[in-house]
Amino acid sequence: MSDEESYYEDEEVDEEEVEEVEEEAEEEEEEERPTAKTTYEGGDDGLTEAEKAMLAAKKRHEDEDNAKLHDYQSSRQTEKEREDEELRRMKEKQEERRLRREQEERDAEERRRINEERQRQEELERRQRMEAERQKKEDMKKKQQAALLGGAFSTNAEGGRNFTIPKKAATDDKFGNIVQAKQEMGMTKDQQEEQKKQFMAQLRRSIEEEKQDKKDKIKTLHQRICKLEADKFDLEKRNERQTYDLKELNERQRQEQRKLLNKPGAADDTGGRHPPKVQVASKYDRQIDRRNFKERRSMFENKNAYPCFPGLPPPPVLLEKVIKKLQYEIDKEEEDAEEAARAEEEEEEEEEEE
Repeated sequence: MSDEESYYEDEEVDEEEVEEVEEEAEEEEEEERPTAKTTYEGGDDGLTEAEKAMLAAKKRHEDEDNAKLHDYQSSRQTEKEREDEELRRMKEKQEERRLRREQEERDAEERRRINEERQRQEELERRQRMEAERQKKEDMKKKQQAALLGGAFSTNAEGGRNFTIPKKAATDDKFGNIVQAKQEMGMTKDQQEEQKKQFMAQLRRSIEEEKQDKKDKIKTLHQRICKLEADKFDLEKRNERQTYDLKELNERQRQEQRKLLNKPGAADDTGGRHPPKVQVASKYDRQIDRRNFKERRSMFENKNAYPCFPGLPPPPVLLEKVIKKLQYEIDKEEEDAEEAARAEEEEEEEEEEE
């Protein structure tokens, strides 16, 4: 036996020993492996450890997903309750403002009605007072005229005229004034003093009454001015409160619109105060744009509009020079093209034959 044969035999023996050792190791592992297999829930359904681990991981993921879903639902419920509470409070405030506004309107209407009634009453009283003053002045004027015209004062207790009118004779027509003067001269000095005192007393009473009437009128006007000032103050405060409410409502509306715009996929359709800007020039242009709005607008609508910039001439027009070919040159090109096509066809036929 040669050396090579002995070497190969040794290798075969080693390989057999390795295989035997591997089989023994596998048998030991099978013996050490537990024969009883438990289910995922504690029963025996023939699942391996890997399957159990996979099922446990799957259950753990499901539990985590359920917990996340529960947390999301609870947070969503809390958010919804908060929004409902805020909406309820806003509705309550709106209802309170409406009721307060209605009450203010009713109060204003009642005040207006009372003022109109008072003004009508004052106007009626003023007319009655003016009528009484006019009547009193007429009576006083009549008494003064009667006192000046003279005549003996009557002591008749039944009332009536306090003077006597002498009867004129037919012959006294031309001397009536003289007779009246004689009658006045026939009054005693005491009678003249008494008449004078009565006249002065009536004059003083009329002056005192006029002063009292003026005081009453001044007092009435002062009360009316105070009332108008109070109404003015109330209306100014109401205007300030309503202006503040309008500003607050507008700010809330802008906040709601901003919230809607911040949501993904929302479009700016709120109709802002200013329209969006129109891009009529490139933002990468380094040259200062000194065009006015009309020129920019024309450039935006027509890209070839000139002038591009103020004070610069339009760019030169580049014309392409076209040289028309003669007929024999055109025929020669067509012949060359036909020969090239025939040559390609021949080459293709030769390739097919090969």
